[in-house]
Parts: sequence; C-alpha cells; structure tokens
Amino acid sequence: MQLRLAEKGDIPALARAMASAYAEAPWNERWTQARAERRVSAILGNYQALGLVAEEDGAIVGGLLGHVDPYADEDFFFVSELFVVPERKRQGIGQRLLAELESALEPRGTRVERQFQLGE
Repeated sequence: MQLRLAEKGDIPALARAMASAYAEAPWNERWTQARAERRVSAILGNYQALGLVAEEDGAIVGGLLGHVDPYADEDFFFVSELFVVPERKRQGIGQRLLAELESALEPRGTRVERQFQLGE
C-alpha cells in the first residue's frame, strides 16, 4: 500500500471510497456518486486544503481530507473526512494516514490536534 497526496483526478475514486465507508454502521449513509464528488471537491477547495490517498493495486482504499484553519497565533489542520473502505478497516490505514498528515504538516508549522480515538 502506498500513501500519496490526492490529485484532482482522484476525486471520483475518493468519492466512491468515502461513500462505501459511510454506507456501513454506524452511519448507514446513502451517498450518490454526484453528492460524494461534490463533498470531496468542496473540502479540497478550502484554504490550504490537503488530501491524502491510501492506494493499493491502483485502487483507493482510504482517504484523509481537510484544510488549514488559521487561528490567532497558530494554524490548525481541520480533518473533514477520514475514511477506509469496509474490507480494509481495522488494518491501521487510518492511523497511517494521520501519521502521514502530521509528517506533511510539520515543515509548515501547522498543528494537528487529535481530539478523538481511532477504532482501528
């Protein structure tokens, strides 16, 4: 599996992976491809947006999407979406995406504050 920065051409595949991840409990959400693509595009259109892709054999198996949230004396990175396709959950992919995010943001001086626990 490789981790890399998301590109504009990844939007449809990221949207499919996100929709697949959220179709399961506890969310049980039903995303159309168009709505999911709109969500991914909206997040990646934010200020200093960053998307990370977990990819295996040419297929996206997970993603992390977010943007910088400037504050008074420092910048924070707001993770809007973190998802893994159902068949690859509980294999550490989400944790690897978060670790890669922290590495990518460290040179910028942008802080990632974890306020949740991963169930992986």
